[in-house]
Amino acid sequence: MNMHYSTDLKKKLCEDICLHHASTIKTAKNYNIPLKTLEKWITSYNKDNHCFDPKVQFVNDFKLINNLSSDPIYDDLSIDELKKTLMKKDIEIARLKKGYLVKEGGMGEKVFITFSKKNTK
Repeated sequence: MNMHYSTDLKKKLCEDICLHHASTIKTAKNYNIPLKTLEKWITSYNKDNHCFDPKVQFVNDFKLINNLSSDPIYDDLSIDELKKTLMKKDIEIARLKKGYLVKEGGMGEKVFITFSKKNTK
């Protein structure tokens, strides 16, 4: 019998096991999931801990996060949260125009990733 499990459940169980040291065997029994299936999820999670995150889709150069509802992800945000999100997007656009991205590096430090050999900052 082939069961379909949500990515949210897969991520939660893998985090419980990999980060919080829950028992793989007990988790499989508690959730009635075949042990081999759970082990495959753990292997995938250990290779890429974002493998169960929502999929990102680009439409007309806009990044959309696929969620189960058809409502935009901004509907539940307050005005202040919308302003903060818009400001972050403006900063991201300005950085992309200059040819670099800022990502979190090790230990939470900022890392600049340049797209060209010429630094245009």
